[in-house]
Amino acid sequence: MGIRSNLTRFPLPLNSREFQAFRYGPKVLANSIPKGGTHLLSRVLSLFPLLVPRWHYGIVSAELKSPKNLPMIHKGQYITTHLYWNKKLVNALNISEISTLFIIRDLRDVVVSRAYYLTHMLRDHPLSSYLNSISADEQLMTAIMGIDKYGIMQSIGSWARGYTPWLDEITCCTIRFEDLVGSAGGGSEEKQVEAVRMIACHLGFKLPSNQISDVASQAFCVQSKTFRKGQIGQWKNYFKAKHKAVFKEVTGDALIKLGYVTGDDW
Repeated sequence: MGIRSNLTRFPLPLNSREFQAFRYGPKVLANSIPKGGTHLLSRVLSLFPLLVPRWHYGIVSAELKSPKNLPMIHKGQYITTHLYWNKKLVNALNISEISTLFIIRDLRDVVVSRAYYLTHMLRDHPLSSYLNSISADEQLMTAIMGIDKYGIMQSIGSWARGYTPWLDEITCCTIRFEDLVGSAGGGSEEKQVEAVRMIACHLGFKLPSNQISDVASQAFCVQSKTFRKGQIGQWKNYFKAKHKAVFKEVTGDALIKLGYVTGDDW
């Protein structure tokens, strides 16, 4: 484990703000579906008092195959990850008094981002060369249906169903990407402020309205190697009738569960 890894996983406070966070801050696990708004949620958390950005790190989901592998999360620290729901994991988080956040996003936008990321940004992925050899329409279809080629990639539906039970956990606060992204991402400033306020309340922060608004105004940030557009409803520019039909077949129930549609009429 390198020096940087040690500093994040075993943080030491270096100034008065960090000492306050280390003593009084919440312990936070920020969970998401991959390409579902991880960076946006992490950015918001970095702007809160009593949370220390340099103590943040991400956990690969494979590291948490068992709740026994749950890392020590210190007060004032937040970690980001992509974890399927698991009751034993939930119990372990609650026993450790770790506040859980779950950010969700329209799965149609997620799948567009997924296709682009695997094709153009994650060059070392086993599917990258294959995806670069097919058309954009086929790349999107592959991201929807999944593929057993050069390693298994699940369908977006199978992927999402592992996460949807988090919606029913009363100790987990669910936030919509579409609310948190604000006007810069095609949403509204009012919903963004309310989303930030909801996160603050869940973490036990009693912040005045002007401070909530200040955090919201700084939430949208493009400085991430995984950032693409961060816009709402981009799927409409890419989905054709065939993509809609297959998506409804493999993912329709999950999209309904997440509350983005009420049926197949879209």
